[in-house]
Amino acid sequence: MARAPSGGVVCLTAGRYPGRLSFSAQHTGDVTLQAAPGAHVSTGSIAIAGSHIVVRDLWVNGEIALAAGSSFVTLDHNDISNAHGRGGEGIVFDTSDCTAPNAPRWEGCEPQAPISDVTISGNRIHNIGAGHSEDAIHLDDWRNVTVSGNEFEHIVETGNHTDCLQSVYGGTNLTFTHNYEHDNDCQGFFIKDGDATDVSVTDNLFLRDQVGAYANFAQIWNVQGLTIQHNTIWDGKGLALVADEASFTPTVTIDHNVFSNLVVEPPVGTPYAIAEHDNLFGQAPWSFRASPTDRVAARPRFADPARNDYRLVHNPRDIGVDWSPAGQRYGPPH
Repeated sequence: MARAPSGGVVCLTAGRYPGRLSFSAQHTGDVTLQAAPGAHVSTGSIAIAGSHIVVRDLWVNGEIALAAGSSFVTLDHNDISNAHGRGGEGIVFDTSDCTAPNAPRWEGCEPQAPISDVTISGNRIHNIGAGHSEDAIHLDDWRNVTVSGNEFEHIVETGNHTDCLQSVYGGTNLTFTHNYEHDNDCQGFFIKDGDATDVSVTDNLFLRDQVGAYANFAQIWNVQGLTIQHNTIWDGKGLALVADEASFTPTVTIDHNVFSNLVVEPPVGTPYAIAEHDNLFGQAPWSFRASPTDRVAARPRFADPARNDYRLVHNPRDIGVDWSPAGQRYGPPH
């Protein structure tokens, strides 16, 4: 990868590459590492330190770790698992900034370079949580990150606070869209321990997040410029908003979602400024005043739950997702 020219493609032949693959190069244009056409390529963990690196169509058993300062990295249509007790995460941003508002601090900590301009798209991320592994995606100190069109399956809490996506040290400009989370026992989306700005959570489908005993909501703490739209979060847990001594006034727009439950926790310090309308709730919200355009339905009519099609049958207001998993492709092409 270091010697590949910008715009180049490095194809791996079929087989197992069990050791840790490391790539550290600064490119001016994308260099792609991918399976050769028709090849099944499996690897161990992958370490990335550099810029303009694309990893595509691989079967990764271990974590993909991005080093501090990495930028313009794309992880596209890989199968990522961590099921053999090696520890670590699925995808991890390996950096920190203890000076960020509400971030963890320790004696002698020094900020590291953020990780920026990353796209995580079309991956199948599964079987994480056992053997001391932790989060499916763990973002630290991020800038300009898009997580789109991924499948999260069997991300199961085993005592390490396992989340489908967790953010620590905060960041700015995160888009989490069109993702499919199902049959997990995780916090589906978790921002905490570092204030964040400009976060968009749109068009995601969360189902059956109760395969274990880790009963907790997806939680979003201290975000300014938060948008939550067109999601169907019908996973038995729902979503909670938390404002806790934020360094700014947290703000959120919530509209056209289907929620099994939505909770706004009592604030510590400045509360969220909330604009909320046109949502459907599985149970009547008790922690905030619902909009007149909201409705409550404990058993809404979905198109075909047996096939995980959770589009609403009668939907003149365009609430929730408008897609089903059967029409998507996750992971490598074979």
